[in-house]
Amino acid sequence: MRLLTRHWLLGILTLVTTAAMMWILGITTLFSLNVQNLLQHLEGDLIVQAYVRTGGDVPRLAEDIRAMETVGSARTVSPQEAWARLEERMGGQSRALELLDENPLPWSFEIRARSAADVEPLVSFLMAMPDIDDVVYSGLVVERVAALSGMASKTAMTMLILSIMITSLVVYNTIHISLYSRQEEIGIMFLVGATRSYISTPFVLQGTSLALAGAIVAVLGITSIYLPGIRVIQENLPFLQGLVEDPRTIGRLGMLLVGFGATLGWVCSFIVVTRFMSSATKPL
Repeated sequence: MRLLTRHWLLGILTLVTTAAMMWILGITTLFSLNVQNLLQHLEGDLIVQAYVRTGGDVPRLAEDIRAMETVGSARTVSPQEAWARLEERMGGQSRALELLDENPLPWSFEIRARSAADVEPLVSFLMAMPDIDDVVYSGLVVERVAALSGMASKTAMTMLILSIMITSLVVYNTIHISLYSRQEEIGIMFLVGATRSYISTPFVLQGTSLALAGAIVAVLGITSIYLPGIRVIQENLPFLQGLVEDPRTIGRLGMLLVGFGATLGWVCSFIVVTRFMSSATKPL
């Protein structure tokens, strides 16, 4: 406590710097999560429509399709349901359908692949099935979504790794500056016979507590800004589906940030104090 109060200006510097870097790390993590969720939601909307030949075994086909590893879900659409959908889409022009003597629409399957990369293999497998007459899907859209998903995953991971590295480096340097003024004090404590653990413990606790407090401040700042911001985005851009808005997810992220901040403060403080003690014991 004396270390915190005696050098309060350096303590505030450490706390503010740690809070700012942990806030940037948290926002970067949320951005990466939102990008992944948006792409997963977009991939989930990629539907492959498979039409059954006349006389095809629909129940057997349904079992075979659902058993595929690349299939996320498959829904059977009867001719009657397809006819009702067609009438609804045609609206006032649906009277033209009354000229048909019978329903010409076949049985079909609405299939969702597990990911955009699985669509092409799924379509190839469906086309090879003898009871499947035709397969309809947006090939160009699937290719672009798959490429975008791969690029976004690599970019998000790179941003996250860079944020962790930069945060660790800045926090380390800040704690190093904060403890640099105590280097002479550490040397004097060695001269009067203090042990390494007696010397290092207060400084390590100081760095850990400041980094922990900075992480808590960052989490409070994120929770007070992020969720209201998400609500504003959804009100103005309702087509953006899949944004991270679960309070439990935000809470788990906050706990991870607090734990990471405390651990980072402890590790950085321990390294800095160890280096100072080693330099203090070197013979002149």
